[in-house]
Amino acid sequence: MLNCLDVTFEVANRLYENENILKTKKLLSLGWITSIAFILGTYILGSQLEDYSAISQTVSEIGEEGSPLYLQWQIFSTGIGCLLILFGIGIVSFAKKNELSVVPGIFILLAGLSQLGIGIFPSPHPLHNVFGLSLTLGYFSPLLFALLWKNQLGMKFKRLSLISFILIVLGIFLNLSPVFSPTLYPLEYYGIVQRFLLFTFYIYCTFISISLIYSSLILEEPEHNKK
Repeated sequence: MLNCLDVTFEVANRLYENENILKTKKLLSLGWITSIAFILGTYILGSQLEDYSAISQTVSEIGEEGSPLYLQWQIFSTGIGCLLILFGIGIVSFAKKNELSVVPGIFILLAGLSQLGIGIFPSPHPLHNVFGLSLTLGYFSPLLFALLWKNQLGMKFKRLSLISFILIVLGIFLNLSPVFSPTLYPLEYYGIVQRFLLFTFYIYCTFISISLIYSSLILEEPEHNKK
């Protein structure tokens, strides 16, 4: 009788853990989904706006106050923020289960909160720029992944994280350069410069998403085998 109860408890425990693992993987998959949605969404919405140039204008100008796509952009932008938050929660869950630092995941989550604020307060609302600047916290996530997770997911993961961070720092520098060096590059290309920063971050989120889903198959399997 006791053996039957032990077996039943063990099966129930495994089913519960498998369900949690499945939920975490679903949240992690939101990384690449969010990235594709953002890149395609900005292109599609921008192409529907008359006289809009992705080369010279920022993505925020698509849905600024007075724009015919104001409501559509607000829904889109807040949706991206919500997806990023959920993705960050998935990273934190993965980190806890595998005894890794949760800090990188929290920074992704903060990026989601910043994006949510950007969507709720479209340009030129004063809080739009505040949330835009706070998005910089999320841009430090590649460095945090590289430093805090070290080689636990392999040297390739660390190298690509560092390369991504270097590209993001370059993007931040070019985005801010009009303030202290307005002649560094022609400002009619500012739209491309901003997209370089944004797309680099979101492409990195895709890399994280796929890497963690793949790694979960490796890192979690031994734990199941022990049981």
